[in-house]
Amino acid sequence: MNLSDIYNIFFELLQIAVGNSTSLSRAPSADEWEQIYELSKQHTLTGIVFAAVECLPQEQLPPPRRIRQWAVKADRLRENNLKISKQTADVAYYFRQKGFNCMILKGQGNMYYYPDRLKGLRTPGDIDVWAFGREEPKGNCEKCHADDNIHKGDVHAVIEFCQSIRKGEYIYYHNLDFPILKDTAVEVHYRPSWLYCPWHNSKVQRWFKEYKRNGTFIPYDGYTIPTTEFNVVFQLLHLYKHIFEEGIGLRQLLDYYMLLISEERIPDSEYALIKSFGLQNFAGAVMYVLQRVFCNSNEQQDWMLCPPNGHRGDELLAEIMQSGNFGQHDSRYNWAEVTNGSMHYRGLPYAMARLRHNMHFLWSYPSEVLFEPLFRLYNKLWLKLRLWRFE
Repeated sequence: MNLSDIYNIFFELLQIAVGNSTSLSRAPSADEWEQIYELSKQHTLTGIVFAAVECLPQEQLPPPRRIRQWAVKADRLRENNLKISKQTADVAYYFRQKGFNCMILKGQGNMYYYPDRLKGLRTPGDIDVWAFGREEPKGNCEKCHADDNIHKGDVHAVIEFCQSIRKGEYIYYHNLDFPILKDTAVEVHYRPSWLYCPWHNSKVQRWFKEYKRNGTFIPYDGYTIPTTEFNVVFQLLHLYKHIFEEGIGLRQLLDYYMLLISEERIPDSEYALIKSFGLQNFAGAVMYVLQRVFCNSNEQQDWMLCPPNGHRGDELLAEIMQSGNFGQHDSRYNWAEVTNGSMHYRGLPYAMARLRHNMHFLWSYPSEVLFEPLFRLYNKLWLKLRLWRFE
């Protein structure tokens, strides 16, 4: 059985789910449906693919037993989304009560861009909160606005606060784990993301700081999320980061597609910023993947940031399909075994595995591949010397 045929049917189902098609090119066999179901699990798209199954004509449906099992999982997803959306609002409220401004990055915030029929079927993940601008009193005076009253840098203030609540949690360059919920992971960001290349990273961090000072936020479902224009650049940057770590899955690509086709977005307004961060090659690859997977056309679409790049896009799509969601199904490197389930314990085996992984992208994205080992050394010093105290 040809695996590429299974991929094609899988992509057709995703096109049906997002409204770009109405039926499959052929009816899959029972065995093929099982492979499609496994693919949907590997890319955490079980609910989204089920939404497509519900739209299929009778003659193309999966076996009844598979439909029943799929429907049960879809119902659980809807329940889980309601729970995690409430938890997300609670986490945002918690940080506001502690004097921080905050926004929800990615995750449940991406549901803002999904149509109602798909919102509850998106597989939720952890909660990423970007905290900054803590209010602190000056002497005996009352608290003033956060922007006028920051005694410490945001990185220092956020890390110090989180460590005072949950001592001993490992600190990363951009965020830390903050396990305040029993059954949902929470990550607190003081930097939304970063790049390994120092001059590109410097530009990215300046842009984040500018957005904190002057940007506007969107209220949604009990918390706030960044603007669509910010998300178009930030989430592309997030995808870019993950291809140099464990990998990315199609769920993250679907999030980005739904964002790009949002009616609120003004096309072409973000590309100059993307180029200044050195992301233009990756943007072309992502446009190709989005077109190949979610659209039913070979023509450039109005929502695209730039023309699709077929060569880099094929390379990226092959990597995505081989590695699955965050590389969890990538048998080449076995990330889980070398990490012991925590970045805190990632040592030389993980570093070597990641270097081998990243060398596949040397020709397409040389600056990130070459600077990753140097950044790793810098990050160790940043942690060991606690340089975050000066930020």
